[in-house]
Amino acid sequence: MQVANTVELKNKTNKILREVMKGNPVIITHRGKPAASLSPLTEDDLEDFILQNSPKVRRMIAQAEKDIKAGKVIPLDEYLATSNE
Repeated sequence: MQVANTVELKNKTNKILREVMKGNPVIITHRGKPAASLSPLTEDDLEDFILQNSPKVRRMIAQAEKDIKAGKVIPLDEYLATSNE
């Protein structure tokens, strides 16, 4: 795994990106500390990536988990019947 600082990222963006596209993740450091990572992303992975990183989807999942813990659940059949109306 490669490590690059922000100056290297700025000056060697294309080279670093080519390595990532080959499947080699890169850790980006800022002032000597890990700040971000670059990992390969294919078109097939794009939708999953967007959903996993969407603040709206995360809020919806968190609310659903709270509802489950609070017992606010309905059977799937009932939900499907009301959602088609």
